Amino acid sequence: MAIQKNDQATRRFMLKLGTASLVVAAGVGVASTASAKVPQKGVQYVAVSTKPKMKCGNCANFVKPNACKTVDGVISPEGYCMIWAPAPK
Repeated sequence: MAIQKNDQATRRFMLKLGTASLVVAAGVGVASTASAKVPQKGVQYVAVSTKPKMKCGNCANFVKPNACKTVDGVISPEGYCMIWAPAPK
């Protein structure tokens, strides 16, 4: 009878562990989705800005030499998109 009790406790532990693992895995999936970048078309990105003072090169999200924290793909420092924000001075 003692062996049966240990078996039940082990099964219960494994079920709890499995459930906890699924919850953690789902959380990781949501976190990675939340950090995904938006496509260039979605923010109306253009490689050459028509607004002289608003260029990717002076945006808070620009990552030198040619990337962005929020927009996917190669980003020109001379470009512009609708989520442009001034870089801190």
